Parts: sequence; structure tokens; C-alpha cells
Amino acid sequence: MSAEENKALVSHYIEVVWNQRNIAALDGLTTPNYQRYVSATAAPLNREGQRQRISGFQTAFPDLQFTIEDLLAEGDRVTFRATLRGTHQGVFPFFAGDSADQQTNNNLRS
Repeated sequence: MSAEENKALVSHYIEVVWNQRNIAALDGLTTPNYQRYVSATAAPLNREGQRQRISGFQTAFPDLQFTIEDLLAEGDRVTFRATLRGTHQGVFPFFAGDSADQQTNNNLRS
């Protein structure tokens, strides 16, 4: 795939899996050996781990929406910068304390 095709695939993934909340589409948009690096020190997530991660986000932020701000590709590698907007309404392990029902507006680099 070209860099432009890879960018289109990542954009489609964000729209369908995250914004439209279609986690089942993950299987058709990723390879069986998919790896998602969420930290430089943690082991990468496989497809099932990413599915659980997305589900956790969607439970904690039922109105979560990604807005892609920058989408860059070189060869078969794609990275993006996005703004995530949503209302914290459930348990989310990355936030300390009780922040339910608070609006959040965070930037994400992937």
C-alpha cells in the first residue's frame, strides 16, 4: 500500500472503530499480528488487547469522539495527532479520583 492508502486506512479505522463505536470492524481493519504500542515501556497490545482498551474508553467516555489534527505517513508507517473529546462517565484506570460527568478535552499523539 502507498503512504496515502495507509493514511486513508488509519483515518477510516479512527472513524469506524472509535467514532462510530464499531469494535467488530477491528478484525477487518487490522492484521492477525496487529500490535498497538501505547507506551515506550509497556509490551504492545495485540488485537484482543486493543479491543479491550477501546471498550474501556467507550465505557468510561460514551460520547468520545476523535478529531484527527495531523496524519503523517512514510512507507508503511502512519502516525497521527488527535483531539479526543468526551464526558467521563465511568471507571477509567488512567484518571485518579472521581471525575465522572466531567468534560474532557485531551490531545493524543499516536
